[in-house]
Amino acid sequence: MGAAQRPRRWLSLLLLLCLSPGGPGAHSSAPKVDCIVFNEDYMTCDWGRQQTPMVSYSFYSRFSHTQLEECQDYFQRDGIRVGCRLNITFNSETLFYKLYIHLNSSHTNTSYNDTVELLSRVQVGAPFNLSVKALENNQLRLSWNTPYRNPRCLEHAVEYRSNKDVNFTTQKTEEMNFNVASVDPEKRYTFYVRSKMKLLCSFTELWSEPGGPIYWGKETAPSMPFLLQISLLLASFFLLILLVLILLRMERVRLVLMPAIPNPSKKFEDLFTAYHGNFSEWAGVSKDALDMFKPSYHESICRVSELFPGGGYLPVSLDAGGKAAGGLGTSAGPSPSPTANLV
Repeated sequence: MGAAQRPRRWLSLLLLLCLSPGGPGAHSSAPKVDCIVFNEDYMTCDWGRQQTPMVSYSFYSRFSHTQLEECQDYFQRDGIRVGCRLNITFNSETLFYKLYIHLNSSHTNTSYNDTVELLSRVQVGAPFNLSVKALENNQLRLSWNTPYRNPRCLEHAVEYRSNKDVNFTTQKTEEMNFNVASVDPEKRYTFYVRSKMKLLCSFTELWSEPGGPIYWGKETAPSMPFLLQISLLLASFFLLILLVLILLRMERVRLVLMPAIPNPSKKFEDLFTAYHGNFSEWAGVSKDALDMFKPSYHESICRVSELFPGGGYLPVSLDAGGKAAGGLGTSAGPSPSPTANLV
């Protein structure tokens, strides 16, 4: 019986050792440290980017030729240490060093050790001062600046798309400018630029944050998503059907909103049939009333004679038909004054 209980006791002791705060299982729960050199200006090491740890850790680091030192500038989140900013002066030789890091916690007795190749953890600053210039033949030139002190060590990725595209087009260049060929002036384009160190200067795979955006092209109103357009169309259609059904059921409302148009053909039927369009007879206007509107006046006839410069005049008279007739005549007495004689 005692021999049978010994394996169980050893198994229980092993489980307690693995699950205890200082046991082997506790070391595997220590967070991983991620260190990045930003633009060769400063360096940060983060162990709370993925998940905030339960306890605060102490961070130590050293180069191969220096002593181990604790972090002097911790990052905290909710009162718990999640990172450290290292006070390192970078030069042409510093990036070729290896950084030895150590992370531990006195509360859980867990630790983490690692070696960081600084040359593989460099992330340059985002490009700035992006500008777009239109060229001939519908071409564009995109240019920018970089905060990195040695631009010859950089390569850049230009990302752009139009308002008609879904995905971005990415093209790489080692210059501080890039030409985009064959753009459509009727579209609106969006540009971003990222940078990273070339293999000639580093073997990092860390790209910078995107610089931009910068826009070029015709300003257009943002288009409504296709699903939203379909939803609004269907909602409007069903709402219209509902209103039609309500109007058909509510006769009084229909008569108020859509009253019947009167037909005047019956009231004016006699005007065009019995009276043949004679409005005065159809309206019952008497003949005496109509005669009152006829003109009852006449003008007297006025005779006009025209004088000639050498004497004499041309009499004008009216014949029986009411037409003017005239002939040459001479005056019986002295020549009249050069005025028209009215008889």
